[in-house]
Amino acid sequence: MSETILSVGIDIGTSTTCVIFSDLTIENVASSMKMPKAKIVEKNIRYRSPIYFTPLRSNTELDTVKIASIIEAEYRAAGIRPADVKTGAVIITGDTARKENAQGVLHDISEYAGDFVVAVAGPALESILAGKGSGAEQYSTEHLDNVCNMDIGGGTTNTATFCRGTLIDTDCLDVGGRLIRFRDGTLEIAYIFPKIQQLAKEQGVIASIGTTLTERQISAITDCMAEAVLEKLKPAPEKPAYFFLKTEKKEKRANPPIHAVSFSGGVGRLLYEPEPVNPLEYGDIGVYLAQSIKKNLMTRGIQVIQPLETIGATVIGAGNHSVNVSGATITITDYGVLPIQNIPILRMNDVLNMTDETYASEFRQKAAWIQGQEKEQNIALNVEAGRKLNFRSINDLADKVVAGAQELLARQDILVVITREDCAKVLGQCLQIRLPEGKKVVCIDSIDVGNGDYIDIGTPVGIGDAVPVVIKTLAFSY
Repeated sequence: MSETILSVGIDIGTSTTCVIFSDLTIENVASSMKMPKAKIVEKNIRYRSPIYFTPLRSNTELDTVKIASIIEAEYRAAGIRPADVKTGAVIITGDTARKENAQGVLHDISEYAGDFVVAVAGPALESILAGKGSGAEQYSTEHLDNVCNMDIGGGTTNTATFCRGTLIDTDCLDVGGRLIRFRDGTLEIAYIFPKIQQLAKEQGVIASIGTTLTERQISAITDCMAEAVLEKLKPAPEKPAYFFLKTEKKEKRANPPIHAVSFSGGVGRLLYEPEPVNPLEYGDIGVYLAQSIKKNLMTRGIQVIQPLETIGATVIGAGNHSVNVSGATITITDYGVLPIQNIPILRMNDVLNMTDETYASEFRQKAAWIQGQEKEQNIALNVEAGRKLNFRSINDLADKVVAGAQELLARQDILVVITREDCAKVLGQCLQIRLPEGKKVVCIDSIDVGNGDYIDIGTPVGIGDAVPVVIKTLAFSY
């Protein structure tokens, strides 16, 4: 038994905007003698829009009207209504996510997003989606290598490293082709990102709006940007520019060993194509940056592979790879509560090895972090037992969950519990009999999440009780 659902991916990036519609086929992959297990077994792109330059009203504002009209037109061209869409993701990525009205854009296009399409952004998730959409994850599975995909767009470079198909590292740098833009047909700066202005100054180049650069000065800037990005390929990065250009300031740590690198994104695709005759074809530094990266790669001796997808990697990742499916034996006491969206996740580890007092104290502390002043905010609880589960330990786990969530249950009618172990049916039933009358339980399994993530849960897909799930990083986490 299988079911096909329609997924949409909408990527509003620094340089480009694109829409894809995909058919995701979900099938029961368990044998006839076992409980059903739902899995996405096939992904086919039904329609792909042209690549549009992302409309801007100014250097700090997106043109929401034009963006909405692009998306509306592409729905019509594909012959698809918003109500037809079951899942997917709308993502605002790169430097675009930092525009003043980015959240307003999501509101303005929400009518085209269907009931279960989510708006997500954030460097880590963008890296993952681009890495999956480019084919780097698949390549690492087939060749048993550590593969790093570098998605170089207009505003950021997002890297994802996979080891045998498993994500082991993500990173993001403020390096992209649109971080310096020129006035039509000239080398006079119309826009420059503050970090790049500082980087240029350190190279002895004075660059500001209205300044006219020489090609040699541009190459000095892009050479430094390229060196910073490719520092990611070293086990122990040391160049100050790498740390300066990192989007999120984290502690210094070693990079995993990398055997091969692929490039995607608007700038990334230029590494595989003949150079444009006019380096100012796009009115920015993108062509110069690609030239600098090519030149730098020649000194590194690392294998460069061409991905299956370059410029559309992120949008394909959003449409095809943002969606997961829960286990097929789960507990949902009232399907009328679905879909639920934008629920922050509170993760509790090693639960069965905690005392009741320790568990309750940690739960209250984490709930306070998540809810802040909004005490009515619902929370999804992710519990990791810390040991192998049997019926007795599942009962013990249910006791702890309900005891710790008393304050939460006083304010919300739905208890959402997520677990990686295949036990949601029994755990959900154990929770239900312990809850006050009128409280509902949504307990799903086979999903891996963490603190700081959000979850959306859709309506059943027709295989057991399995439901589509999207796990997302906090929107606008730049």
